[in-house]
Parts: sequence; C-alpha cells; structure tokens
Amino acid sequence: MDTFKYLLIILTCLFFTFTSCEEDDDNNNQNDNQEQFQSLYSPYLICGSKNPGGVGFDFEYNGETGGANNLDSLTVSDFTYDIKIRTIKVEKPDGNPGGMPYIALAASAEAINYSAVDTTCKGYTAYQNLTNGDLQTISFESDDTGFDLSGLTTGTTGYPLMSEVQAEYQKLVIGDKWKNPAMNDIAGDEPVWIIKTIEGRLVKLIVTDFPADPAPTATGYVALEWDFVD
Repeated sequence: MDTFKYLLIILTCLFFTFTSCEEDDDNNNQNDNQEQFQSLYSPYLICGSKNPGGVGFDFEYNGETGGANNLDSLTVSDFTYDIKIRTIKVEKPDGNPGGMPYIALAASAEAINYSAVDTTCKGYTAYQNLTNGDLQTISFESDDTGFDLSGLTTGTTGYPLMSEVQAEYQKLVIGDKWKNPAMNDIAGDEPVWIIKTIEGRLVKLIVTDFPADPAPTATGYVALEWDFVD
C-alpha cells in the first residue's frame, strides 16, 4: 500500500469517527433538553404560604396515565390540569388570618358528588370497590364561570373576608365540601367524587385526610387518591 492510500484511509476513518461523536453529542443534548412528566404523590402540599399555586391534576397526560404537579413548578410545559387544589389565606370572623382550601375544575372538566347519587358509596372502602359497572346515571356539573376570588372585601389583615370567600366556594362543584369529612373522626363518611376529564375520561376521587398524617409537617398537606373508573 502506498503512502497516499494509507493517508486517505486514515483521514476517512477520522472523518467518520468525528461525525459519529458529533451525532452522539447531539443526541445526548436532545435527551438532556427533553421534558419528562413526573408526578407528585399523596400527601400533597397545599399550604398557602409554601405552595400558593396549589397542586394540579392532569389525570391523562399525552394519552397515558398522568398525575399531579405543583402549579408553580411544573415538570412539563404542556401540563393542563383537570382539577386543582389550593389554599388561600382569609380573615376569619375573629379577625385572625386562616387558610381555606378548595378544589376547582378546569373550564372543560365536570364533576359530581357520587355519594349524593348513591348514598351507600361513601368512604375509602366504597371508593376502592367502585367500578364502572356500578355507576348509576350521572348528571355532571361544571363550576360556575362567575367564580372569582379577586376583588373581594378585605379585612384589617389584608386578606379577603371568610364570609365572602365561602360564598364564592358555593359556586364550585367540589369547592371545600370534602374538607369536613376529611377532618373529622367519623370513619367512612368521606364523599366519593366522579370527575369527567378534559379528554372525557371518568375518574373517581376521594380526599381521605386533612391535614394529612403521616406527612412531612403536621399541617399543610392533604391525602387524596384517584383512579380511572371508565
């Protein structure tokens, strides 16, 4: 083999090696920049101070089972919640500040308190056993489009008055109707909710404990479970 051919072979090999490495670098950069959906798990932080935006639930994400994200720190930019749960600070009748959590639906999502439809379907065991074949006829409801927490009368604390916030919560299908059963010591009285997602999927949901225990802190967390029921 003459010197020219030998150099040509070496240069050709170096060219393909360099190109291959460059392609690998490009692929690695694409993988590094690619968003990956990561779901939070119960209990969820809904403290008004530590997580003011609350937690959103996108039950079906890109055709797959989805989950929850903190709305102030999304893991993917195309996250679209079906429901969100958050806490706002209010002024209580005694003049002291307090927190009021609520659940709101996305504009195109619907829900129903299924325990009001089937009064035997309450509590965690009933939630677990509920299947699509068990569902009675459901008339879904949407949140009132007039729901608005801005512009409410504020007290000396600078927070909106609890009475006005409570009036706004009545415009929501779920609102804070889950709170008292999740807080009391009565076993098996938590309502089971059925939610129709943006995609038309049916989801069963129950809030089992508030404030959640065990949790990282004694307050600020809620225990909530959900699953598809269609």
